[in-house]
Amino acid sequence: MELSKQTTHPIPDTVFLEKLENFFSTGIKMDLPFAIWRNPRETIIHSTLQLDQESEVPDEIENAPTGFMVSPFEASERHESQFIKSDVLLDSDLNEILLAPGFNDKEGRYENFLKQYAIVNEDKRFDYKDFLEAPTPFKSTKDSYLTLVQKCKESISEGYYQKIVPSRREKFRTEKNFHPVKELIKLCEAYENAFVSLVYLPSQGLWLGATPELLISVDEAYNFETISLAGTQEIRPGFELAQVSWTQKEIEEQALVSRYIVNCFKKIRLREFDEYGPKTVKAGNLIHLKTTFKVNMQEVNFPQLGSVMLDLLHPTSAVCGMPMIPAAKFLQENEAYDREYYSGYLGPVKYDGQTALYVNLRCAKIYKNDMILFAGAGVTEDSDPEKEWVETEIKFQTLLNVIQAQ
Repeated sequence: MELSKQTTHPIPDTVFLEKLENFFSTGIKMDLPFAIWRNPRETIIHSTLQLDQESEVPDEIENAPTGFMVSPFEASERHESQFIKSDVLLDSDLNEILLAPGFNDKEGRYENFLKQYAIVNEDKRFDYKDFLEAPTPFKSTKDSYLTLVQKCKESISEGYYQKIVPSRREKFRTEKNFHPVKELIKLCEAYENAFVSLVYLPSQGLWLGATPELLISVDEAYNFETISLAGTQEIRPGFELAQVSWTQKEIEEQALVSRYIVNCFKKIRLREFDEYGPKTVKAGNLIHLKTTFKVNMQEVNFPQLGSVMLDLLHPTSAVCGMPMIPAAKFLQENEAYDREYYSGYLGPVKYDGQTALYVNLRCAKIYKNDMILFAGAGVTEDSDPEKEWVETEIKFQTLLNVIQAQ
């Protein structure tokens, strides 16, 4: 989950990049859901597209078809969980567009997709921005965020909460040569250990991100994994991982997240798990404290552990607070904006035998000529509002250090 910056990450060849841009453009033009992503510490870029807009979200990930899951911070009529079925595939290792095995194309949807793909490929004037909207105007000020953090502190000191994670959003103008696929590739090159993604949902827009935080994963050998990631410091000149020191506030903040995970295990009477950490890890321009939890699902005879823990963990205390339900209600009443899919989760399901869902952090919603970035900070009784503001500013830089915006 370390999101350390790299400079030697392999760049896909120009033939694949052209295909990927055309794949992206065709999906936008046809208003079809799709996802493009790169798993942490891997070089292959995956992409998948669904040939209709029907979203059938599986009740359990263990019984799901191959696809890509996207869920909001808080489900509502406006923002629901969505599942992108893998009807069409394009991966950088195969470098060709493929129809998923077993797909029945009796309605000619795939044929129509290929026809539109060919048109986009020939039309060099095609501009994805023609199919995106401008953002609804909003106000976001430093004073309002400082006031919110102070209100969090007061509520915590009164004994109602242990931790609250207020967030904010900010609009940035994208530069003239900004292109989402090119920006995705830049993020892949810059952050080898991030889960980098570009996702389009017809009803929810276009989302780009590079997140360091795994929510849950289940591999082919039935190994379950989750992490607690909290505490934040900026990497400074002369930084050495072994020399990092943490304040009591930061240590306690991360310990709260770890305790929450352990309590989830206790709720389902799971006692056999391995715990590693906490240890200091890089995440782009930041460092965090991280603890990893692993379970062999066969050894504990718990085949649905992935789905059960997903329901228990989301939203995590790292993006919401503790206790979770009261903290979520506090944010709903005081945060004054809709997080949409920020701090929700997303990732491939049953792809190459593995499911890996990540907390949607360090992300941006892409509009016609703008993008909106989101960031939050964990507040405890010992928090300094000014420092929490600075933390959100630093988190914005994970994307702004790499992509074209001002």
